[in-house]
Amino acid sequence: NSKRVWEVALTVLVAIFLLVAAEGRHPYGFYMVLRTAATVGGLYWAVRVYQAGPRGWMWAFLAAALLLNPVLPVRMHREHWQPIDMVLGVLLFGWAGYWFWRARQRA
Repeated sequence: NSKRVWEVALTVLVAIFLLVAAEGRHPYGFYMVLRTAATVGGLYWAVRVYQAGPRGWMWAFLAAALLLNPVLPVRMHREHWQPIDMVLGVLLFGWAGYWFWRARQRA
């Protein structure tokens, strides 16, 4: 299913950028684009997961979207954001693998 491939590919892309953000210093614009992409992705996944059934994950994606949203930003020092970015990046990789594998099991 091409929709699922796109979902997984874009999720992996955001995960990669979260891991890149966790490992260095980047321009402010990089973080704003990343926050926007992660927030949109989190909201998308919250709705998608709600429709698919595993509702516990919906709350996790909503929490991530709220934490990373650029409209009402949570202010923390870079050293506090780095482990959060790392954990979210790893979790998104795991989610992408699960979502892709889940599709193959149902096919």
